[in-house]
Amino acid sequence: MDSFDPDDEFPFSEPVEDVPAKNFRHVDVPVDDALALLDRITHELPGGGESRQGQRDMVAAIATALSSHEHAIIEAGTGVGKSLAYLVPAAMSGQRVIIATATKNLQDQLARKDAPTVAAVSHRTRVSLLKGKQSYLCRNKVESVRGDAQLSFDDGSEVPKGVADHMRRVLSWAESTQTGDRDELSFEVDERAWRQLAVTPQECLSKNSCPQGDTCFHEVAKDMAAESNIVIVNSHLYASHLASGKGLLPAHDFVVFDEAHEVLDIFASLLGTSLTTTRLKAFASIARPLLGALYADKTTELNEAAERLAVELDIQYSEEQLTGLSAPARRELDTATALVNVLIDGLRNLPGESATDEAKKIRALGPGMHLQGDLGRIAKVQKGELLYLVRNDKEIALEISIVDVAPRLRDDLWGDVTAILTSATIPDSLPRALGLDDVPIQAFASPFNYSENALLYVPADMPERNDDGAEAAIIDELVGLIEAAGGRTLALFTNRSVMKRVAEAVEDRLDTPVLVQGSLSRQRIIEEFRDDASASLFAVTSFWQGIDVPGHSLSLVTIDRLPFAPPTDPLIIARRERSDNPFMDVDLPRATMLLAQGVGRLIRSANDRGVVAVLDTRLATKTYRNVMFKKLPPMKRIRDRDFVYAFLNDIRDHENNQ
Repeated sequence: MDSFDPDDEFPFSEPVEDVPAKNFRHVDVPVDDALALLDRITHELPGGGESRQGQRDMVAAIATALSSHEHAIIEAGTGVGKSLAYLVPAAMSGQRVIIATATKNLQDQLARKDAPTVAAVSHRTRVSLLKGKQSYLCRNKVESVRGDAQLSFDDGSEVPKGVADHMRRVLSWAESTQTGDRDELSFEVDERAWRQLAVTPQECLSKNSCPQGDTCFHEVAKDMAAESNIVIVNSHLYASHLASGKGLLPAHDFVVFDEAHEVLDIFASLLGTSLTTTRLKAFASIARPLLGALYADKTTELNEAAERLAVELDIQYSEEQLTGLSAPARRELDTATALVNVLIDGLRNLPGESATDEAKKIRALGPGMHLQGDLGRIAKVQKGELLYLVRNDKEIALEISIVDVAPRLRDDLWGDVTAILTSATIPDSLPRALGLDDVPIQAFASPFNYSENALLYVPADMPERNDDGAEAAIIDELVGLIEAAGGRTLALFTNRSVMKRVAEAVEDRLDTPVLVQGSLSRQRIIEEFRDDASASLFAVTSFWQGIDVPGHSLSLVTIDRLPFAPPTDPLIIARRERSDNPFMDVDLPRATMLLAQGVGRLIRSANDRGVVAVLDTRLATKTYRNVMFKKLPPMKRIRDRDFVYAFLNDIRDHENNQ
């Protein structure tokens, strides 16, 4: 298979079995035995657990699918208990099963809680967590910078004090960590600091060449994965596994995609590639001290070409030409490509006079060759691919995504694995979009009493979301709702800048704590939110899904606007162009799915009560609202603010008296 985006990752090496391609091992997961194991596990849960019919039906469906090697797509409403419903048959299969999640929140929950719960009862089960190489501390880099009082970047430039402080905190943590997993840090580490202490797959010296290869955190994690029958990864790593020739994960016949509604966009992106001018400048920076005076002009020219390209991309973006490349941008990209080729040739010819010199050469050459490959892809965009511009925090990125991933997945994935795809909300269009046209969606309803325990509130006097006064109205509404709830609020936003402005304004008017995504590590901020019932957490992106906060800490979820894709999103535009009814086929299913995920953060147990406040009048006035309601839990819908305040006050008083 041709690799779309190859990494110089040292692949898993396992014995090749003498079986025909696509001839699956026989697996028998008896439904009755799977249900018996589920009963034993739930009996061991605190309070004896509870029997959920939807969960039992889902266990039966997955056990049958694994035994027959047939794909299954399952919509499991909040409270069904889908994690146990797929972990139990996976454990009983006796084969390695990859569990892929779209968010690290759910990945960590599975690894820390759900999978160990199953393994404690199913004693044949070994569980491991595997992340991408850049998520782990690099012992070799740690050794190279440890004790350096004047820390410096790879090009010899001085590290800013704040970044250096973060590096020293990480170095201190390195002395005690057992995993080297970045997510175990107690603080949100500066990206520049982490970059100096971790490596990309292209920079890695490989296990056999690295002096710390035997104790490498990532290699240890890979070894554990190779010895486990349940391996928990994120869907981005799984997509990279497919893109790089299936060498990043241990061999497996079964995969479960949880949060499966995200799979389409993840595969579309990871089967493509991304390029920023920062990568060009970084390569010039790391090559300069190695190549010396002979290539000094070339590294300077590459840096200047990158600067000019950045200017042209900014101009192109400001003119809303978001697909393809303008003629000036194309010229600068061609210039940069030629210079990258020259510098790579120079690096290849460098003599390795010492092990340290050879390591530096590898760490420059690997990213350079990867950059070279991405430049080649951008120069020759293939049929079915889309080249477009995306604005990141500080720069414009060039992205290539696959507009239609179905043919690639049909050819290279679905025939080689048996897949279970599950989520609380599955768009009706998803099977066809993924190339699983003949696989029906099985639905198992939530067991929770939403009609009695939850309200869906859209304020009656809210201005239109695009009105000038909308943000001020959101601030006022949030202050009143949070005060009524006594904290206990997850405030979800579709835009990070809006989130930060609103959080700052709301915090000034509240007596209760306000936590803001990005101020602490993801795990730490979730823990603080769970532990402090008076706290409110303002968040975007991954916090719309995959987090589980109990009712005593969460009785109010607010959503600032319906999560429609921006009308200028190039990939969405490309998908619209392929549809006869783009709003109904592309925009509405996507927004409905994201809305349902956000709403699903509220009720997490049978005893939870609360309010979802959607501060966007379209959910109450537009004709398409009924399509959305069909995918939302059957909550009582209301627009009376006083009624909502009274409901929240009752919940607050009840919780405070517990």
